[in-house]
Amino acid sequence: MCLTALTGGFLTLVFFLYGLKSREILQYLQRPEKGAGDRKTEVQVEMEGEKYPFEVTVREVPYKEEEVSQILQSASENLNSVFLKENTDFEHVVQEVSMPTEYLDTGISIQWYLDSWDYVEPDGTVKNELLKEAVSVKIQAVLTLGEEELIWEKTMQVRPPEHPDTGQKLRMLEHEIVKAQENDADKLQLPDTVAGESIVWYQAADKRWIWICVLTILSLAATAAGKRQEEDLLRKKKERGLQLDYPEIVSRLSLYMGAGISTRKAWERIVDDYERKTETDSVRHTAYEEMRITLHEMQSGIAEAPAYERFGKRCRMPAYLKLGTLLSQNLRKGTKNLSELLQEESREAFENRRAMAKKMGEECESRLLFPMLLMLLTILVIVMYPAAVSFRA
Repeated sequence: MCLTALTGGFLTLVFFLYGLKSREILQYLQRPEKGAGDRKTEVQVEMEGEKYPFEVTVREVPYKEEEVSQILQSASENLNSVFLKENTDFEHVVQEVSMPTEYLDTGISIQWYLDSWDYVEPDGTVKNELLKEAVSVKIQAVLTLGEEELIWEKTMQVRPPEHPDTGQKLRMLEHEIVKAQENDADKLQLPDTVAGESIVWYQAADKRWIWICVLTILSLAATAAGKRQEEDLLRKKKERGLQLDYPEIVSRLSLYMGAGISTRKAWERIVDDYERKTETDSVRHTAYEEMRITLHEMQSGIAEAPAYERFGKRCRMPAYLKLGTLLSQNLRKGTKNLSELLQEESREAFENRRAMAKKMGEECESRLLFPMLLMLLTILVIVMYPAAVSFRA
C-alpha cells in the first residue's frame, strides 16, 4: 500500500510539473522529419485576455526536387524484391506476391494495375492451381511522392505450382468439384487425386454429441442446484415451523407441570391432543412429530432423560436443545423451580415468535412491492392512453 501511494504521488508530481512546463509561451513547433507524415498538435492561443483551444496541423519538412527523384528511383529499384517476395524471378511466379499501397516509411504511395486480375488477387494471392502452362501478366505500379510520379512496369510469368501447399490443393479440389457438377448427373463423383497425390474422402464427423454432452452436464448441474435449493427451502420451512410451535409446546408443558402432572404425562397429553387434531386436519407439524417419536421411544424402553436429549438433538435448534436439557436435568438431578424456568422460557419464546411474525410481515410487504408497481404502471397506462389518443386526434 505504501509503495502504491509513493508511486502514485511521484507520478502525480511529475505530470503536474510537466503540465506547468507545457504552459510556457510557445514561439515555434518542431516539424516532423521528411517522410514522417503530418502531425496534429493541441495548443492554446490567448487573445484579449482569454485562452482558446487550437489544433495546429504541423506538416512534415518537404523533400527537395532532386531528393524526390532520387527517392522515387531508389524505391523503383527495390520494388522488384518487394513484389516478388519468395519467388525467384519474374519468369517463375508460383507463390504469393506483395503489392503494398505505401512503400515502407518513405511516404511514397503506390497504385497497382494489371492487364488481367484472373491470376492474381489484390492481396497478392497467386491463382495458378488450374494452370497447365505459363501465362504472361503485365504489371504497372505508379509511385507518387508529393507532385512527382514514377511508373514501374514489369511482365511476369505465372506458372503452375511446382510443389503446391495444402491451401493450393484445397483450391484445386474446389475447382474440380465445381467443374464436375456442370453436367446433369444425379450423383457427384468426388476426385480421387489432387496434384498427383491420392486422396480419400470421409463423411464429416458428427459434432452433435458435444452439444448433447454439454446440455447433459448443464441439465445435471441445474437439477442439482434446483434440488439443493429445494432442500434449503424445506429446511427453512421446517425451522420456521419449529420456531412457531416452540412457544405453544413450552407453554403447555409449563401449564401441565405447574398443575402437578409429571413430565411424561404432560408429554403424552400433548401428543394425544396433536394426534386427535391430525385425524381431521392433514397438516403436519415437525415439532409435534418429533415429540411423538420421542414418546414411542420411551414406550419402547428408552429412558426419559436420554429420550428428551435425543428430541432436542433431532430438532437441531438451540431452543429445543435447551428444552431437552432442562427436562433431562430435572429427571436426573431434580429441579425445584422447573415450572418457573419453563414459564420464563415460554415468555421469551412468545417474544421471539412476535418478532418473527413481524419479520415475516415485512418480507411479505417486500414481495408485494413489485406486483404493486406493475399495477401502478397498468393504471397509469389506462389513464394516460385516452389522453394521448385525444391529443393525436
